[in-house]
Amino acid sequence: MTDEISPQALARKQRFIEEKLNAGGFDQLVDQQDSRALRLYFDERGDIMSLTQESQSSVNPLWQTYEFDQHSLSILIDKDTNKFWVVTGKNGKCTVQLRPQATVYTTLKEEDILKIEFDPSASSADCMISIHSDNVTIQLSDKFKESMIGTYPIQATVKGKRIFKFFICDPEQQNVIFDTITVSMVELLTMKQVTKELVADLRHCSIYTTPLFSKYLRT
Repeated sequence: MTDEISPQALARKQRFIEEKLNAGGFDQLVDQQDSRALRLYFDERGDIMSLTQESQSSVNPLWQTYEFDQHSLSILIDKDTNKFWVVTGKNGKCTVQLRPQATVYTTLKEEDILKIEFDPSASSADCMISIHSDNVTIQLSDKFKESMIGTYPIQATVKGKRIFKFFICDPEQQNVIFDTITVSMVELLTMKQVTKELVADLRHCSIYTTPLFSKYLRT
C-alpha cells in the first residue's frame, strides 16, 4: 500500500514542472530564482550602497555584501535606505538596523525633555499620541480644541509654538533617536487625528517631546 499524495503536493509538483519548462530547464530556473533574490551591498562603515536584484558583477567591487535572509531585506523595499545601516557583530553576523539620527535633540537639557507615558487611569489629555506598526497618530482632545474656538488655526500657538516635534527613541537610551515626527498646530486643529508614516515598526520605542501642552498621553 502506497501513501496517497496530497492535492497540495501534486499542485506544487505541477507548478515546478511548468516553471522549469518556461525557464528552459532546471539550471535556467535556478538562475532565474537567484536573479530575483534581493541583495544588499554596503561599505566598510555599514552605509547601504545598493539594494538590488542585479548580479554581483554589475556593482562596485569595493562594496561588501552578506547572505541576509530575504525577509530582513524586504523591510527596506520602498523605504529611504539612508535611514538604515548594516551593523556587524563580534561574531561576524550582519544585521540591518535603523540608523540613529543626529538631531538638535541631543543638545537639549534634561529638564526640557518629557517622556510621554501610558496611563491606564487616563482616558484623555490635551495631546495624545500612539505608535502603530508603520505610522504614528497624534490628536488633540475635544476639550482643548474647544478652548481654541475663535482662533484661526493658522494663528493658533501653544507657548508661542506652531510646530511640534516628537522623538521616537531607543527605550534604553533617550539620546538614540530612530525617527522624528513633526506636526503643525493647523493639522492638529483641523483634523480629527494626524497620521505620520514611520520608517519602521517602532512600537517598542519611547516617545519624547519638548513639553508645550499641559498634559500628554501615550495611547
